Amino acid sequence: MNTIKGLLKLGGLMSARDMMELDEAAKLHLKHSNISFKVISIGDNTITVKAEQGKHLSENYADVKRLNTRTQELFSKFLPEHKIIVQPVPFQNAVVDEVDPKWIEQKMFTTGTRLKDIQGDTGVDKTNLSAWVNGTRPMSQPVKAMFYYYFANKK
Repeated sequence: MNTIKGLLKLGGLMSARDMMELDEAAKLHLKHSNISFKVISIGDNTITVKAEQGKHLSENYADVKRLNTRTQELFSKFLPEHKIIVQPVPFQNAVVDEVDPKWIEQKMFTTGTRLKDIQGDTGVDKTNLSAWVNGTRPMSQPVKAMFYYYFANKK
């Protein structure tokens, strides 16, 4: 299975061995930085590649310039006669990641919202709501999203 999506599009431009080496090099980027590559299109002397970084435990994220550089270096080594056009997609935290007990407490205060109000509006029991607001139970992404969008729509 190929790490680089659309890798087979490069079949007429490089040997099977080079394709395998390119894919192995891409695996290292995926493993160490969660950067994935996708061959979008091939022109006369151009190859368009999407480079996207996902969330990674190291939280060492590449900006647009660095994604461009890494992609250029990776593909140019195997396709030196082609211009590599990069479509970089750097990692961005989800807006709901800012939600924590302190954030909820502040939103409840500024909107005059009580746990009873959230319970009535969402149908989530007060025991769970209280545990999330007090920080005694960790919040999953769906729970953070519920709180974020609940308060985003609160007048």
